[in-house]
Amino acid sequence: MKHIIATILAAITLVSAATSTAQEVTGEANLLGTAWLAEDIGGRGVIDRARSTLEFPKTGQVAGLAACNRYFGPVSLTSNTIAIGNLASTRKMCPESLMDQEQRFLAALSKARRLELTHEGQVLLIYANNPTPTLRLSRILQK
Repeated sequence: MKHIIATILAAITLVSAATSTAQEVTGEANLLGTAWLAEDIGGRGVIDRARSTLEFPKTGQVAGLAACNRYFGPVSLTSNTIAIGNLASTRKMCPESLMDQEQRFLAALSKARRLELTHEGQVLLIYANNPTPTLRLSRILQK
């Protein structure tokens, strides 16, 4: 009887793990070389065709387009935590709506503390110190 119960519990554990929609990001290796497109910034969505991206081009570095200007800077990733250092960016002026999206995006990056991959690794959720994501990004297929 103990053997049957142990087998059932093991099967339930396997099914539960296989059906989970969230994956822990186990450090930088899972994100190195990936690029992500913002779909939602602080619950306000994004402007159509205004790209705000997050890329992990090298170990310890992030870069991307904040809607109007390019940015880059340091990042520290461990397990499912993230800390983005001071970001440098270009200084182009764009329409007010793009500049607003850019400021919201950069502010969300500066407050990033935790991240999670969902939807089989196709969606990246970034959290500040709250239970709802401050950024929702989808994986950009790279050539």
